[in-house]
Amino acid sequence: MFSATEQAYSLEIKQAQQARRQQLWPQAWSHLERAHILGQQNFVLHLQSHWLMLKLAADQTNWPEIRGQLLRLLLTPLGHLTGRLPLGNPGSSRYPVLQPVPVPEDLKLLLSGTKDPLQ
Repeated sequence: MFSATEQAYSLEIKQAQQARRQQLWPQAWSHLERAHILGQQNFVLHLQSHWLMLKLAADQTNWPEIRGQLLRLLLTPLGHLTGRLPLGNPGSSRYPVLQPVPVPEDLKLLLSGTKDPLQ
């Protein structure tokens, strides 16, 4: 059984993939950033979110974001080993790698385990 956070992560990924297929770039980025926040504490989900961001950046031939995602893919294992994962950071290169960012309220509730992801 998946946790509420993992269910919410999966839903954000599905929505990002749908937006990507429709070339709705801002929506795709928004869903991937939310997925990153939800999956950041899980090594596999964290890597997956950066991989999907890299693919989205490649779809748009966005070289700064491609470079940013390659860097983040390389740094993710180190971040997990050292415990230096900035809370709330959406994972895109719009934000510095180590900058904490306030977690959106709805995600805060999910991460705390007090909200059902399907509500």
